[in-house]
Amino acid sequence: MAGGILKARREIPVTTVTIVFLVLSVAMFAGIFTYFVTEAVNQTRIRLEERSQAAAQIVSTNAGWLAEVAQQTLRRIDAALGDDMSSDPDSLNTAIEGLPADIDIYIIDANARTVFSTVPGAEAVDVSDREYFTALQAGEPFYTSGLLVSRINGENIFVFSKRVEREGDFAGAIMVSFTDSVLQPFWQSLDMDDLSTVSLIRRDGPLMARYPPPDGPVDFSNHPLITEHLAQSEFGTYFSTTSPVDGVARVVSYRAIPGTEILALASIATDVSWRSLRDAIFSVLIIVTPIILGLVGIGAWALLLLRRDARRRAELEAAQETNVLLFREIHHRVKNNLQSVQSLVRMQDMPRSAKIDLQSRLSAMAAMHEHIYRHDRYEDIDAHELVPVVAGEVVHAYGAEVDMQYDIDHAAIDRDHATPLSLLLSELITNALKYAFADGRQGQIKVSLRDLGNGRCTLVVADNGIGMGDLPETPTSMGLRLIRGVVSQMGGTYRFTTENGTRFEAELALASAGHAVVN
Repeated sequence: MAGGILKARREIPVTTVTIVFLVLSVAMFAGIFTYFVTEAVNQTRIRLEERSQAAAQIVSTNAGWLAEVAQQTLRRIDAALGDDMSSDPDSLNTAIEGLPADIDIYIIDANARTVFSTVPGAEAVDVSDREYFTALQAGEPFYTSGLLVSRINGENIFVFSKRVEREGDFAGAIMVSFTDSVLQPFWQSLDMDDLSTVSLIRRDGPLMARYPPPDGPVDFSNHPLITEHLAQSEFGTYFSTTSPVDGVARVVSYRAIPGTEILALASIATDVSWRSLRDAIFSVLIIVTPIILGLVGIGAWALLLLRRDARRRAELEAAQETNVLLFREIHHRVKNNLQSVQSLVRMQDMPRSAKIDLQSRLSAMAAMHEHIYRHDRYEDIDAHELVPVVAGEVVHAYGAEVDMQYDIDHAAIDRDHATPLSLLLSELITNALKYAFADGRQGQIKVSLRDLGNGRCTLVVADNGIGMGDLPETPTSMGLRLIRGVVSQMGGTYRFTTENGTRFEAELALASAGHAVVN
């Protein structure tokens, strides 16, 4: 019974183990899924950064070429003007020959009058308030403008200008202007989407050019690009959640162009990449979620079955415990009743030998029932434990001094054979106590039981008494008839021999399976 209780205690936590397994499985999946999502996010960030850095390098190289072209053009035109600021068209056309078509040239005298331009109608426009003129007038040798709106045609332009001096005095200015469409070939060669941009920004913050073009001038002087990133490094990459131009989130790479006041920027829109990543994650979730829900459902169903099984097992164990208690009470009451019968026998007026026979038989059965309920062995009993108990109780009931010796194997006796074996032992030991030592010798009784397997055994009860003599073929005494009947009931055979006392030998069945072997 104790083993059954321990087994139940081991098995009942299976529900807890199942719950823990389910939780750990879901947690493990969540952990793995989180790991792969994190890796995907990191890889997406890395790809965005690498793409923007490569694009910024290309924009920087081309923007450096633009600046160099502008500087060379300004110097060549200054040299072509001569000492008297001549505006001879043939000389000037020679100086600007071979320039790209999207470059416009302006020559302005000291009074801010346009004396030459590749743009028709430029002579009618006043530029005296333009910073690309006033800065040179104030003494700057070169000037690079931010984004301007042309007063001639309304296009977005940016300007490189050079101070012109003659005999140490300010004589005018030369300007080279580009429209912001000059960045379009860069943007197209980088295969950018519509939300990604390339830009040129002056180091102090004004936007010079951008493609796709902005609605107008933009000042970055207070933007983290100027105040933080550029202050730390001449090139770098950062993620911008909101563009100051159009509010789009981008990853921005910038590079300062050596020898100029220009920053080249490539800004890759992140929304498309993040949206693609989200769509991929969502697609995985659509596939995986039903599987996870199915596994959780199966786990919940298994948990329900386990709990139901645990409840049934608990009910069975409770019923088994009740049955054990009932069996224990029954055997205890039987033992008490047998002891009561023994008391009644002792009070009866009957021959002493008959009284002793009855008491020994009752003692044997009482001892068997007591052994059963004390050890909670209701299916089978160990012969190694039962035989000495029964034999000792018979000797005690008889009140004799005898040396009992046991050699008992561990053999299982089922409940249908425990009582017959106890009666058989009682009868054999009682006979030995009554007749074997009549001459007063020191008595010795040896009991041996050997397990033959398949539910059968050999039983030997031998004494060192005076012997029984010849026995009739048909037993006449009550004791011998009882022995014969019990051996027959146990599916066995027996014989008595006389050699240095009386020896009883029998082959018996200790369980129902032992009868089948004989049959």
